[in-house]
Amino acid sequence: MDYKSLDKIRISASITNNISEYHGIICSRLCFGIKEFNDLISKDSNTNNQIVSLQLKEFNTALTEIIDEQENLFKSNVLDFQPLLPDESEPIEVRAVALALWCEGFIDGYGMCIAELELDIKSIGDGGISEIIEDFSQISTLDPNSILQEEEEEIALMELVEYVRVSVQLLFENLRG
Repeated sequence: MDYKSLDKIRISASITNNISEYHGIICSRLCFGIKEFNDLISKDSNTNNQIVSLQLKEFNTALTEIIDEQENLFKSNVLDFQPLLPDESEPIEVRAVALALWCEGFIDGYGMCIAELELDIKSIGDGGISEIIEDFSQISTLDPNSILQEEEEEIALMELVEYVRVSVQLLFENLRG
């Protein structure tokens, strides 16, 4: 499922978190081998198991599909990972914000995994992992108001997306290896 379709479902379900942010959290949890996502799935029924919102149920189904697709992609060892972001037809500011939110979600998920698994942050992998997390932290602070509509900005954003793409694949290999 693509970003635009998921975002429509998210909006109809009145979910405030950005799709890219959700995807960042999902990817970080999968990098640590965590396959439990109950904290991301909203309750779509009440205590009597009556469905509260069909839109929320549809969103949960779509989110579960994304989780399964991403897990299968990581397991396949095909180097085809892509962060879930708006396509290039969207304005650069929209894509930059989505990348920033994706990185923020990944960092949040990373922190949750460390706490959940009771890991010592210093014992996780080599220095490259902490450098990637620091870089993601910097990317998460992108200011869309400072972006100019210039070709150099497009190239810079494409390079950041490529860096994130490759870094996540490295993190998955290092943390799961």
